[in-house]
Amino acid sequence: MRSTRLMAITASLLSLVSGLVYNIAITRKIPTAGLGLLSLLNAALAFSLLPTALTGFVFPRVTARDGALNITAAIAVSLMLYLATAVLTVAYLASVWGKMGTYAWLVLSVALASEVVYYVQSITNSILMVKNRGAFITASITQSITKLLVIPVIMFLGWSIPAVLWSSVFITVVPTVYALVRSLGFHARLRGAVAYLRDLVNASWVPLMGYAINSFRSLDAMFIGLLGYGQLGIWYVLFILSKPFSFSSTLVSVTYGELLERDRWGIVYRDLLLVLVTSTYTAITLTVFAPVFLNLVRPSMEGSFNLLITPVALAMVSNVMGNANQFLSNVMQGIDKRDILEESIRARSYLGSLVLYAHLAELVFTVVYLTTMVPLILVLRGLSIPYYAINGALISSLMANTAAIAFRLNRLGSSRSLFKGRDLVIDYVAPTGIALAVLLSVSRLLSIHLIPSIWVSLVQVVEVSLMSAVVYIAALAVSRNNRGLIKYVLRRVIEGLITR
Repeated sequence: MRSTRLMAITASLLSLVSGLVYNIAITRKIPTAGLGLLSLLNAALAFSLLPTALTGFVFPRVTARDGALNITAAIAVSLMLYLATAVLTVAYLASVWGKMGTYAWLVLSVALASEVVYYVQSITNSILMVKNRGAFITASITQSITKLLVIPVIMFLGWSIPAVLWSSVFITVVPTVYALVRSLGFHARLRGAVAYLRDLVNASWVPLMGYAINSFRSLDAMFIGLLGYGQLGIWYVLFILSKPFSFSSTLVSVTYGELLERDRWGIVYRDLLLVLVTSTYTAITLTVFAPVFLNLVRPSMEGSFNLLITPVALAMVSNVMGNANQFLSNVMQGIDKRDILEESIRARSYLGSLVLYAHLAELVFTVVYLTTMVPLILVLRGLSIPYYAINGALISSLMANTAAIAFRLNRLGSSRSLFKGRDLVIDYVAPTGIALAVLLSVSRLLSIHLIPSIWVSLVQVVEVSLMSAVVYIAALAVSRNNRGLIKYVLRRVIEGLITR
């Protein structure tokens, strides 16, 4: 589909808007204790969904190998893994059960229900990202629309914590049902559950060292809860501010699906630029104008805005590096298809492969992240640094991302040429430095009066976002490659409007 990337960009923007509206509404309305519960729910899901890393890794590659997937068999395999997920959920929440008070059972119920949906989503995503990327993106758009529609319902229910928690389940159910219906066209009984389970077991050691192990990163919320429980609410605010960075995941998945289905090396550098530019624009805007966004999300914390500028900056840089890391990982796995070329996946299929190294980098990240976090938190606490637990976790994340990127680039070898390192300095590094310097200078000259009104806050957010966009696009346009990229996006938009 010629407009796939335009759809991906549209889906990303809609996801950005819906995510901001939904999360800002929730963050402004529910008490800080409720934000802590949301932090624990998200952390429990990230930890307990560890087995989905296996299905998310194997099923797309099986779909690319066979040209279809036996959905019934895939569900049977997923059901076995879900039992393990349920046990992990109970174990994780047991560590903070007493702190959740009367909401403990509610958090557990919502977590278990969400996990069912995520397992089905893992199957449908695996099919659609390879065989029907248009439907894959449409599912993302459906989720964004659903997210906007549930807000009046939550409002009618009085912004209660149960309504907010259960809304997260409903938001994922609707697009998953749509994706499942669209996936049925690629259902085929080519292989059974036993064959899929064999593929999964043989391949499991690779994702278990990588994306599955990174589920342990969710222990960060537990560490913060144990060493600085009062900072969990702030941690959730930073989580909300980081939500816009998830929009690049759709484009990353499109790149991965195209590389799996057919060799398209030319898309790599262009897509890398799109991921870096969109992520960096978001990071620069949120960092330079941090008080404006904090006032929109949590105006009651105005007295702490200055103290939160450093954590916001650390979180934004870490998110950009995280998106770059994910893109590098998917490219490595997309260009190395030795397992797809075999009749069935074998445990030794990945020895010495880029697929293996992509996941080993995730192991490197997790080890660095978890081994440095607690010592850093304790050191910062000893130095009486404000929000010591949050700053310690964020510094650990920066160190971990740096280590993972270095590992991946080292293992890419000659394939690093796909990323055109010299061009990247001209097309990305230099314009970003110029835009950041200009915006920092402008922000010091501006006098923005912050008031709690959500409508005024929204206007201020739009104003600074547009200002940042104009400055960044102007800086990017100095590069010939970026001018071509801008023309490409505009051409696709015009074509899309004309064909409609």
